[in-house]
Amino acid sequence: MDLALAIELEGSRIALGVVNRAGKVLETEFAEPDDSSARGFDLLAPAVQRLRERATRHAGEIVVAGVSVGGGDDLESDGGDDASAARVRERLADVVGVAVHADSAGRAFALSEGWVGAAKGVDYFAALKLDDAVSGGIVLDGRMLDGGLGRAGRLGHVIVVPDGRRCGCGARGCLQAEVSIAAIESSTGRPLTEPSYDVMRHVGRLVGRAAASVANLLDLRLIVCGGRVAREYSSTMYLAAQEELDASCRLSFSQGARIVSARTPEPSGLVGAAAVGWRGLAKER
Repeated sequence: MDLALAIELEGSRIALGVVNRAGKVLETEFAEPDDSSARGFDLLAPAVQRLRERATRHAGEIVVAGVSVGGGDDLESDGGDDASAARVRERLADVVGVAVHADSAGRAFALSEGWVGAAKGVDYFAALKLDDAVSGGIVLDGRMLDGGLGRAGRLGHVIVVPDGRRCGCGARGCLQAEVSIAAIESSTGRPLTEPSYDVMRHVGRLVGRAAASVANLLDLRLIVCGGRVAREYSSTMYLAAQEELDASCRLSFSQGARIVSARTPEPSGLVGAAAVGWRGLAKER
C-alpha cells in the first residue's frame, strides 16, 4: 500500500504523520524545536525514520512526502510554490528519501477539503482559512488553480475595507489585515477566545464580503471556511457571512452561493500536507 509522509510546519511547531490514499492519518509524531534549530529540520531525520518503521505495521511504504508551510504572514512564510516552499523541499529531500512537494497552508487546506472535507465531490469552490494568516485556495474544474508562480488563492488579500487597516503587503483593508488573529486582537484589545457578539458579526460580514467577491468573479457557489477564527466564532460568524453573501451575490449564477464550515477530519493539517504530496505525485506521473 502506498503511503504519504505528511509534514506540517506551523511556526515553531512541526507535526509529522503517515497518511493513506483515503486521507486517514495512520501514525503521528510531533516536535517543538527551539529557535536555534533552523525550523527543526535537524530533528526530522529520526522522526521520519520512526514513521518509516511504523508504516510497516500498515503493510505500506512511504512513496512521497507532502509539506504544508504555514506561519504568521502568508506573504513570506507560506508562499506556495515560491522560494519559501523551494527551500523546504531542498532541506527535506535528503532527510525523507522520497520526492518532496510543498505548498502553503491555505492551499493545502483547500486540497484537503476537496479530498475528504466539505467540498468532496465539488469541482468548483474556494477555501478560506482564518488563522494567524488569512489564506486559501481555489479549485476550478476539479483542479487547484496555481497561477503563474503557484501563488493563486490569496484570499487574504481581497480588499474588504477601503482605506482600512494597513496590511503586511502594503495595501490597506485586506481581509488579512482585518480578520487574522493578530488583527482581531489588536483592534479589539481582547484575546481571540473572548469575542463580543458584535465582533463575531463584524468578522463574519467581512468574510462574506470577500467570499462574495470571489464567487462573483469565478462563478463559484461554495466557499469552505476553517481555521481558529472560524472555530472560535462558529455559527455567529457563519450566519453573518452568509447574510453578506446573500446580499452581495446577486448575479444569476452566484445567487445561492453558500459558505460552510470545514470538515476535514483531525489532524486536518496533516491531511492537507498529505494532499499536497499526493497531488505532486500525480503531476509527476
